[in-house]
Amino acid sequence: MNKLELAAAFSKLSIRMPRFFQAPGRVNLIGDHTDYNEGFVMPASINRFAYMAMQTNEKDSLIVNAIDLKEGVELPFKDLNRNDDGHWSNYFIGVLSIFKSRGIDVSGVDCVFQSDVPIGAGLSSSAALSCCFAFGLNELFHVGFTKKELVDIAQETEHRFALVNCGNMDQTASLFGKEGQAMLFDCKTRAIVYSPLNIGEYEFLLVDTKVKHSLADSAYNERRAQCELGVKKLKINFPKVSSLRDVTIAMLDQTALPALIDKRCRYVVEENARVQKAALLLKKNDLTGFGALMCLSHEGLSNEYEVSCAELDFIVEKAKTSIGILGVRMMGGGFGGCCIMLIRSVNVAAFKTNMEFNYRAQFNQKPEFYSFSTSNGAS
Repeated sequence: MNKLELAAAFSKLSIRMPRFFQAPGRVNLIGDHTDYNEGFVMPASINRFAYMAMQTNEKDSLIVNAIDLKEGVELPFKDLNRNDDGHWSNYFIGVLSIFKSRGIDVSGVDCVFQSDVPIGAGLSSSAALSCCFAFGLNELFHVGFTKKELVDIAQETEHRFALVNCGNMDQTASLFGKEGQAMLFDCKTRAIVYSPLNIGEYEFLLVDTKVKHSLADSAYNERRAQCELGVKKLKINFPKVSSLRDVTIAMLDQTALPALIDKRCRYVVEENARVQKAALLLKKNDLTGFGALMCLSHEGLSNEYEVSCAELDFIVEKAKTSIGILGVRMMGGGFGGCCIMLIRSVNVAAFKTNMEFNYRAQFNQKPEFYSFSTSNGAS
């Protein structure tokens, strides 16, 4: 965080001394499309943050300036309504509105912010923003919300003000993350078990395809519906099943599901098992085994769940034959976005050069690369 830059920008709003807050983005090391099936995921918060300088004001209004965008908003509290155009201010309006709806007497707020979480890369830039603002309000006004309550507020902001029906993995990682640790997060019970990331001479590298295919949103809804249909049919033979979280491979083998539904459900059940095994491997510092699970995860996402795309599969196949890479998989919703890989640090430069050449030759597009380390949550 460049406190001097934030402080200088804040000084244009107020003569008061601001307080400084930050909240990180996240990666998901393994476990995609398991969250809405009440399964397991393994995120880690990263050293890319939303940064804010905040202080109270006496104007009974919300004043926010975005340093990077060179934009600002000033909204009286009586006009805290979401923007229909999807403006970034919705995250601030949403968090503040939810605080007030929960009976919190919030006076005016001045805020300036900037972020180095890439937008559109699947690193949860929006969760970093809403979690940072929620965390800051909680501190400024001595509210006393727990981090779990702040997760709920940030998630509700996404649902009601950004109109994104997301789970709570991103917000949980942004608030509960620990440096040097991955989080085994149970999406049903919300329990967190931390696993050490002692990766030594290796590092995680993201390769951004720089594409997002239009199929992404419709396919997401379709996959959810297919999983729900699978659960409905499984319940006939196994009444205690309430989600794919409760299903085993043996149950699938004993149930005559339509072929496509079986493929979808089978991926989720297998991925839940992979995530739990990944946590055990990290505790043993078995990076080779962990990398192998990453590759199996991608195979399932590509072949069984069918949410990959040509660009993601191309990166994965090239990475598998590259020197120093233990594991690679697509990350996130699919049909574009990023691949994440576990690669030996000394091999990163050569891999980037080769991948950029091959990717550009295949797709006439330059990929983006992001290196990162893990970080603590909001502070």
